This record gives sequence, C-alpha cells and structure tokens, in this order.
Amino acid sequence: MISVGILALVTAPAEAQNHAQGNLIVDGKAVAITQAYAYAEEGYADEKKLDVVVLLCDVPVPAAAVREGMARGALVEAGKLTCVRQIINADKVARDSEVRHVRFGHRPPRGYTSEQVFDAKTFDGKTIAGRAHTTTMQKSFEGVPYSYDITFSAAIEPKK
Repeated sequence: MISVGILALVTAPAEAQNHAQGNLIVDGKAVAITQAYAYAEEGYADEKKLDVVVLLCDVPVPAAAVREGMARGALVEAGKLTCVRQIINADKVARDSEVRHVRFGHRPPRGYTSEQVFDAKTFDGKTIAGRAHTTTMQKSFEGVPYSYDITFSAAIEPKK
C-alpha cells in the first residue's frame, strides 16, 4: 500500500504539470480545452534556435498523433478531437497557428496573424506556460467564425 502511494507521488508532478483551461468557440459553440502538449523542433527562421510547438486539445491525444498532423487530422475529421496549435519562436511570438475542429473539414484555419497570440508566463526551455488567444473573432476560409482563449502549462519534450 505504501509503495502505491510513493509511485503516485513520483508520477503525479510530471502529469500534473501539463494542463490547459479555456475554450475554443466555433460558430458560437464552445469546446472546453483541457489538454496541453509541447515539444521542441528546429527553428523556422534560425535553425540554431528551437521553436516550441504547443498543442491544446479537448481530449487526450494519442502519443503517435501529438507530433503528427495527419494523424490528428483524421481524429478531428472523425469528430473525436479538437485542437489549437501554436508554434512559438525563441522570441516568444506565435509564428504559426492552426485550429482543428470538425466544422472546418479539410481546410483548417492556419497561419501567422497578429490576432492569434501567445502571452508568455514561463518560457525557459523546459516548461512553457501562458495564454494562447485570439484578440478578435477570426473567420475560417469558409467564413465560419471562431475564437479561443486558453491558459496552459506544459513540459517541453525535446526535439526528436
């Protein structure tokens, strides 16, 4: 019985560190975002620096789909997953974003915009925490309105 308690104490901090709270609103309907993932990848503008990909979702994401956009896309199109992804550069700026929701089909809204931002609380190479949000209502390619406001914290997995 004591060993079970010790195991829980040893594993709890790593799991407790990744969390998200907020909503993605698509066409007036809110989706609660509760899951956060982060991993490092080669910097887009400077390969000597690392970018951090932040994935914020409504349900747990299978490990194989965290870094694989096509696997996530299949889950989204099946109505099993909704996510906001931001790529944060070394200057703490969201250089790219993508919103995956079944309502957007094969053409999720994505790209850089000054209206989809990241406000850093922690960005130290090991942990990323802060707020990902839109500053105004956005529209998909088909004119579907959406916005999001999510606070989160996640351990940054190393570059593969």
